Amino acid sequence: MAEASPKAPTDVRSNRGFVLGSLSFGHGASHLFDQGFPLILTEIAATMGLGSFQQAVLFGIRQGGSALVNLGGGPVVDMMKPRWGTILTFCMIGAAAGFIFMGASPNLWVLAVAVAVFSLPGALWHLPAAAAISQRFPDRRGFAISIHGFGSNVGNVIGPVLSGALLGLLLWRYVYYIYAIPCVLVAAFVWWSLKDLGKYGQSFQRITLSVQFRDALALVKEPVVVGLTVAAMLRGIGLDAIFSWTPFYLKGTEDGLGMGNVEAGFYVALVTGMGIVSTPVLGSLSDRYGRKAVLVPGLAVAAVLSFIVVPTGDSLLLIPIFAVMGLFSFALHQIMQAAVLDVVGQGTEAKAIGLIFGINGLIGIGSPFVASVIIDQLGGYGTIFYYAAGLTALAAVLVAFIPMKLRLGPVPESR
Repeated sequence: MAEASPKAPTDVRSNRGFVLGSLSFGHGASHLFDQGFPLILTEIAATMGLGSFQQAVLFGIRQGGSALVNLGGGPVVDMMKPRWGTILTFCMIGAAAGFIFMGASPNLWVLAVAVAVFSLPGALWHLPAAAAISQRFPDRRGFAISIHGFGSNVGNVIGPVLSGALLGLLLWRYVYYIYAIPCVLVAAFVWWSLKDLGKYGQSFQRITLSVQFRDALALVKEPVVVGLTVAAMLRGIGLDAIFSWTPFYLKGTEDGLGMGNVEAGFYVALVTGMGIVSTPVLGSLSDRYGRKAVLVPGLAVAAVLSFIVVPTGDSLLLIPIFAVMGLFSFALHQIMQAAVLDVVGQGTEAKAIGLIFGINGLIGIGSPFVASVIIDQLGGYGTIFYYAAGLTALAAVLVAFIPMKLRLGPVPESR
């Protein structure tokens, strides 16, 4: 049964620009802490004596938690639209609890449980956020999704640098304890600014959970959704491999470049955060010229650059290579999300985003183990860049053959 949404309040919190800014800020805070994990894991591995397989276990658990939330959470989030603000607030509080849990972990097994707990709120954030953005910005969907990604890129720039600096002063446990404090503060802001996120604007139709899951299964019958989901999976697995193992390559003394924490943090910030420059631009270009016109050349360039990382070694050329790689890291994934949201109908946005992230996470569970075998058998941490290059090139070829039509809706009355 469809219910008309209450009339939106007239204060700043009803303005769609403010909503987008608040969502982007929360997204940035989430990635500020999230992208520091692989760098901090290098210290955890040294302290606990973890090998590449055990490191892969932690990365796989992280992916598995993300897959569980995204595949199961999409229908639930679509059904709970009036509670989107509460869900987003819980994400930040859950992240704070996860940090405390990880900092207190005495061994690998407790740490594994803590990583599983920590993976849940970060994955959940994307579902109501992307759905709300798609509904409020049907006229500029690519740009708005990219601005949300811009927030994450700010966190991606600051996070590894901050983690590297803190690791130079404190034990990794205390770094996690410190991270819990701003999470609680951001949770308070998110609650104030977004608590009514799903209550106003377009009408809300109450649909049972069984119907929500049936609608989610129906999405896989749409060829464009399936093609983009597979392309996003290929690109996502390659990107996760780069994000996860780059710190080990940069810091490795036998099969890496032998950098310290601060220097490694700088390079990780380049490859994860340069979307701060490109994301809004690429999003706007995709709204104007089409998603494919941006995705295919972007993926091709990313594949070539990943392939030449290792031959470049520790020369100064590595800085611009990592920087240009970073221009396409998250930005292309945001445009893939916008392309999927162009196809799906209102009320199914969270399910569609959950499908993309969920399939990525589900397949990604095994990817760290494949990567660990590649590392151990084919020449060390640097081989990961060849692995990522191949997957990204396949994604580019697939996207080139997917028929996409740009669908922009009218500006909603509630701005």
